[in-house]
Amino acid sequence: MTWQMASTHSVKISSPPIAALSLERPAGGAGLGRSAAAPLVSAVASTAHPEPATFAAAPAAAPLAAAAAAAAGIAAAGLLGRRRGRGRQPVRAALAAVPRRRETLVGVGAAALLPLPARAEAEPPTVVKQAAEGVWIFDQAFGIPGLGVGANIPVRMTVLQLEGGGVLVYNPCNPTSYCLQKLEEAGLTDVRYIVCGTIAVEHKYYSPQWAARFPNAEVWISPRTFSFPVNYGANVPLVGFPKGKKLNKIPKDATAAPWYSQGMDHLQLTVDYAPRTVFEETVMFHRPSGTFVCTDMLISLSDDPPEILTKSPYREGLVYFSRDTPLQSVDIDSEATLRDGYQKGTLLLNNINPRSLLSVAAGDLQVPDIIGLAFKAPQKQIGYFGWYPCDWQVTDAPCAKLETRQGNGAGSKPPECRPGWRGEWRRLAAGIDNSGIQVPSFVAELQISRDPEAVRSFAAAIAEKWPGIQRVVSSHFASPVPTTAEKVRRAISAVADGPPGPPARTADLSAILNFKDYLEENGLIYIPESGRGQWKAA
Repeated sequence: MTWQMASTHSVKISSPPIAALSLERPAGGAGLGRSAAAPLVSAVASTAHPEPATFAAAPAAAPLAAAAAAAAGIAAAGLLGRRRGRGRQPVRAALAAVPRRRETLVGVGAAALLPLPARAEAEPPTVVKQAAEGVWIFDQAFGIPGLGVGANIPVRMTVLQLEGGGVLVYNPCNPTSYCLQKLEEAGLTDVRYIVCGTIAVEHKYYSPQWAARFPNAEVWISPRTFSFPVNYGANVPLVGFPKGKKLNKIPKDATAAPWYSQGMDHLQLTVDYAPRTVFEETVMFHRPSGTFVCTDMLISLSDDPPEILTKSPYREGLVYFSRDTPLQSVDIDSEATLRDGYQKGTLLLNNINPRSLLSVAAGDLQVPDIIGLAFKAPQKQIGYFGWYPCDWQVTDAPCAKLETRQGNGAGSKPPECRPGWRGEWRRLAAGIDNSGIQVPSFVAELQISRDPEAVRSFAAAIAEKWPGIQRVVSSHFASPVPTTAEKVRRAISAVADGPPGPPARTADLSAILNFKDYLEENGLIYIPESGRGQWKAA
């Protein structure tokens, strides 16, 4: 799907226009001004939201949606906005000069982000698999604002068989005709509970449609879910729940939930990470199968693209990002091409401004140069008439400083001394302690790390309460992933210990870490402190 934007007021920020989804300026807080990490500004801001107690269909962007916005800025900068004070410089030597930024006037603030159908089809594709006994996953994907071809993120609904009959639907997806057909074929239409595992928009937007289709199902939402800018309650006009539908708040005390006696359990983590801004997620455990189910708490990255991304229109995005430079030709039917495109797009989504990448959005490349290369591109049909504002280093340059954190100043990313993207990918996909699982970088560095003690306690509670974990099913990227309770604990608690290692992996996160420093210095996110998070009932 793509996204539609609506807004009530504007603020000038230094960031790629495509990346700007929504922004709330905290009351009394400093404006964003000019961030040295331009692609990140609006992306992280798009996760900001106030906290009235009721639910609207689409209040704010999720952490990974925000990452997608930043990746879109990297990919599409220069298509919109206006350049100021830029000279024409050689593509490979652009960073010898001080990076320059665009000023873009974007509509931000009270934004409503509405998922729209994928452009290539009337209905977006769905991939359905049985992940374990009593566990089914329904994979779809969402795309990037303004881009027909770009980085796409898999998004997943999980359906869990209850003991005694019926099913629990976790994070409802788009109820397309194919999705509902597969639900019926699997005998999963006795929907007892619809659970929105987070306040993130893409995981709850379709819940009103599911509530209308399954009127006997109870709807359960995160306690801090809200509607903004207008507090409509549950019955948001046009896109809200059916009139009179009751919304239940998921309790911190799992024994108070109706599914507790039906083979299900849950824990909930809430962290206030910025003024009027909260991260909240309910993770679940399916006792009969030993399946740990989460939303954005963990991800796993396979070397090959998830099947959903190989379907049109997402496949085209993999082909688009498969190239190292605009002048490269690729075999659009090759599995290796799709794999390269997936890995590079995922690096953009997780590392945001990879050290291996020169881009227009980061100020490394110049628009006139990229336009000139677009005219010479051998495969203009891949997308945007040959426009490809990227230059990827494939392997580590001999002079690359793999373990040195990259700064923001001129020359901080020497074009001829970059790490290679293949090495960046290996370090990213390894996860924590080579477990293959990790907390996404946006969630880890900018959100739940604001209360290290709560994160450690939450992770310990998972391992203690559910020692029988056999696999993880998350709402993004690869699933199911074989694992153990101890590996889950280590992956989550590692957030409390700071950026992930080894040193080269820490350095790969330079853009996010620099941006985190900027946000902390300007009071836009809290300094880590005990007491900002909750994970159990009082």
